[in-house]
Amino acid sequence: MTAEPRGIRIRHRGHGPQVHPTAYVAPTATLVGDVRVGPRARVMYGAVLDAEGARIEIGEATVICENAVLRGSAVAGDQPVLVGDHVFVGPHATLLGCRVGRCAYVATAATVLQEARLGDGSVVA
Repeated sequence: MTAEPRGIRIRHRGHGPQVHPTAYVAPTATLVGDVRVGPRARVMYGAVLDAEGARIEIGEATVICENAVLRGSAVAGDQPVLVGDHVFVGPHATLLGCRVGRCAYVATAATVLQEARLGDGSVVA
């Protein structure tokens, strides 16, 4: 486990994070398990993306801000975190086992819980 220019990456349950070459992952961001970061996405300082037993997918040009927490789960069925293209997830926001549509906005410190489905262009503030 090392902090490198593309974040701390931890294999879990046989899966390791995959980061597109054009994406930026801050050195202090942590990606655990089956995490996929798409083209031109940004995962900022202190963010934690923990797939646990599910998966996390971050779309193109999406921004995951400082200290945001995204956590997938497989405890009560498959509950991945699927974040569409051009989404903004604010600082200290929490996404747990949910789906976020394209061009959505999740404000600072907002929480989106398991099984929630945010449609394209949604705003959670």
